[in-house]
Amino acid sequence: MDLTYPRRRRRRTGRWIAAALALVALALGAYLFLQSPPLTTLPSPPAPAAIPEILPSPVAPLVTEPLAAPTPTEPETPPEERRLPPLAESDTLVRELATGLSSHPGLSVWLSTDGLIPKFVAAVDNIAGGESPRPNLLFVAPVAKFGVVHRSGRVYVDAKSYERYDLVADVVGSVDPQRAVEVYRQLQPLCEAAYRALGKPQGPFDDVLRKALRNLLAAPVVDGDVELRPKVITYAFADPALEGLSPAQKHLLRMGPKNVRAIQTQLRAVTTALGPG
Repeated sequence: MDLTYPRRRRRRTGRWIAAALALVALALGAYLFLQSPPLTTLPSPPAPAAIPEILPSPVAPLVTEPLAAPTPTEPETPPEERRLPPLAESDTLVRELATGLSSHPGLSVWLSTDGLIPKFVAAVDNIAGGESPRPNLLFVAPVAKFGVVHRSGRVYVDAKSYERYDLVADVVGSVDPQRAVEVYRQLQPLCEAAYRALGKPQGPFDDVLRKALRNLLAAPVVDGDVELRPKVITYAFADPALEGLSPAQKHLLRMGPKNVRAIQTQLRAVTTALGPG
């Protein structure tokens, strides 16, 4: 599928990679929060039993009161062993776990949609395969339109178009990568279920997530003018190396060099938090 810059009918495909990145950062904020056992407070020692009173008797030996047997306490269930809700009812849990990942209001807006885990898993699977995640991330769209500039008979990306994705980069950059991976690990069984529901029985979803991260991190950062060549109703990159990138990588490039750097910095931190695999 050739995902290029729109000309007359502007396709706002660049927004889908933005949402995917945000959800990657979010779901990746789950790794240690629930999978790694949290610090727990040791239970307070039981209060010492009262010392029985010894009563002397002129005709009988000293009698002592028997000590009461301690009442057994129920062991607390570790958080990582608590039952997760069904996948179809998991949105509330995702929103609860996402609390504290970022103070940016944009994250709450993105989390207000339904089917968060299935959409995240499908988008990650798209990116891992180099495809457009657009069908699974229709809830994010930049307000401004894509623009071009003409100079000396050539067409270039209007640098102002990159500003459409400043908000996305700000939200993704505000997420705590370590906490995001902690949340992801808490929700990992649900992610696996959503991945199987896509008809993907082979391999763990972890591998797909890591491949998606590698694909986005392999996208180049292009400074300066980006020349385009007109097509029938769209624009393509004039540079064959850029035009040969996957649709997912080309979507990322549409965010502009400043935002690409910010996103990739965050994704590297997430990759580190995930650990070897």
